[in-house]
Amino acid sequence: MAEHVAKTTASENPGPSRIAEAALLYAGLPAVLAFLPGWLERRWGVARIPWVVPTLLVAAGVAFAAMRRAGTMRRGELWQVSGVSRRDWAAMLARFGAGASLLAALLAALKPEALLSFPRAAPRFWLFVCAAYPALSVIPQGILYRALWEKRYAKAFPPRASLVIGAALFAWAHVVFRNVPACAFTFVGGLFFLSSYRRTGSLLFSAVEHALYGDFIFTIGWGTFFYEGTQAALATAAG
Repeated sequence: MAEHVAKTTASENPGPSRIAEAALLYAGLPAVLAFLPGWLERRWGVARIPWVVPTLLVAAGVAFAAMRRAGTMRRGELWQVSGVSRRDWAAMLARFGAGASLLAALLAALKPEALLSFPRAAPRFWLFVCAAYPALSVIPQGILYRALWEKRYAKAFPPRASLVIGAALFAWAHVVFRNVPACAFTFVGGLFFLSSYRRTGSLLFSAVEHALYGDFIFTIGWGTFFYEGTQAALATAAG
């Protein structure tokens, strides 16, 4: 329930120092990841490496440990779904069905040759990406952009404003891919996933929704817009 999120959020209203902290984490870090590698390559000839996912994992690990130490993250909270009703699941799946249909139709109209190009070209690697993506990307993003945002920073803003700001920061995180579709899609996704977390208090529920959209995007053919950070890192992991 939404009340669960409110109760586990820090009771004090965040001051300017905490807003500055949020700006560094949610605005500054993605900017560094997006633009520093290119500058280093141009200036010093340093080869680019897929460091987006490793940075995400480290940041999420630090955030999780900090919330556990502060007592705002309960034991087992990553996996609980006790506040999720059958109606919540049905509504989320119906919304996903509509969204997936729209994404497929849009790709068919704009770039039909890309439809299902990933599973057709590399079926084994596609299966690996779909299996690894939730653990290596979705769950860490849920910790940072839903749990940490709600528990530490969202109270600095009115509820509706904090929802839009949270979604915008989630979209900005995808500036690392340096294309408009990635940021546009993830702004809408950010609204969906954060509102799902607020409504149910379940990180797992919002992570399932996030993973459904992410794996569908990779499968249907939009994945090239999200390639550099996720698939490149997963390719390295796959050897």
